[in-house]
Amino acid sequence: MKQSLLLRVGMLVLFATAAWTARAQEAFDAQKLAERWTEAYNSHSRAALGSLYTETAHLMMHGSETLTGRDRIESFWAEDFLEGNPLTVLTVTHSLEGVDMVLVHGNYQVISRDTGIVLGMGRFAHIWNLANGDEWLLDRDMWNEPFDPYR
Repeated sequence: MKQSLLLRVGMLVLFATAAWTARAQEAFDAQKLAERWTEAYNSHSRAALGSLYTETAHLMMHGSETLTGRDRIESFWAEDFLEGNPLTVLTVTHSLEGVDMVLVHGNYQVISRDTGIVLGMGRFAHIWNLANGDEWLLDRDMWNEPFDPYR
């Protein structure tokens, strides 16, 4: 009886440890997805950034009109590359992983490479979908820059 109880407790500890390790791994993977986006953006390559999006992706930026489709999103970011020679940093704060979808949520900061001045900051949310069973592509790209009425 004691051996059975010890075996059950041991198995419970093993499963709890595995679940904790899996959650830690998910956060690591979510940051890796964010890093894929920042590497493409910071290279200022329209094609590299565009290749991360699904053909029918949506970009929602600070309450502006929603842009739909890889080509429109590529065009938007290509224009954005020209404003202050930007460098963007994404820091993941939360993630939720499904079988074929990952929600990545966090903070962003945009800095001018030329002057070091902060050009923008706020929150982002990305929804990545598993395409063809092996590649994560960005399907929903959402950015919110807080409004500061006292500046």
